[in-house]
Amino acid sequence: MQSSVVRRAPAAALVAAALCAVAGSALAGCSAADQLNGADTGAIAQLARVAPAGAELDAGASAATECWAPSRNLIAASDGGDGDRFRVICRVHYEERGSERYRDVICIGDLAADPVAERCTRWAYYTGTPKFEDRPGYAAA
Repeated sequence: MQSSVVRRAPAAALVAAALCAVAGSALAGCSAADQLNGADTGAIAQLARVAPAGAELDAGASAATECWAPSRNLIAASDGGDGDRFRVICRVHYEERGSERYRDVICIGDLAADPVAERCTRWAYYTGTPKFEDRPGYAAA
């Protein structure tokens, strides 16, 4: 039996990220760094469609998905990147037996491709590796 990461979903953070992504810096508390460009918004919307399967959730079980901004997490040329390839962590929120939970997945994709990624893979934090909280997460629109 696989264990899942359990923690209350940061509902206020999800709402704030979504508002900043939609309204930009016109809202108090949103900075230029909080704004997403069109490529990121579209990529995160696509990732939200494939991330739940990577999180090993049944179709329709996820409530929300938030991801790091792909354009701010490009793979370096020395690691095989070409300026469009990215590596992000997405957090898939869901409810199980009345409790809010989440699972993190890693998605590797290409901003120039359609779709930007075909799948994501479950991500488990280990000491010294990136974790979702390392960067801002943006809710899929």
